[in-house]
Amino acid sequence: MSLPTALIRAHLNLDDDRDPELLTHYANVAAMWVAAYTGQPFTADNALMVQSALLLVAHQYESREGVTFASPHQLPFGVHDLLSPLKERVTGYRPEPEAA
Repeated sequence: MSLPTALIRAHLNLDDDRDPELLTHYANVAAMWVAAYTGQPFTADNALMVQSALLLVAHQYESREGVTFASPHQLPFGVHDLLSPLKERVTGYRPEPEAA
């Protein structure tokens, strides 16, 4: 697992053993998102990566839907945001390959 469950539970202020599979899933998703965004493998030794992953886990755990009845606006870190780092980006001129 990418993040220790005890650290996730402490971050979320969970005092019981509920939702272990869900927390593990959110931790794996967060680690993959951080790795895709940075272009570097996720490491639990990197405090910035761990904190970012904990913020993502907390957001996903507390807001399990893309929108809520209270707010019709899309919540941050939705599907678009999660998949955005995986997209290939074209940011400049790319010449056509030369014909042989």
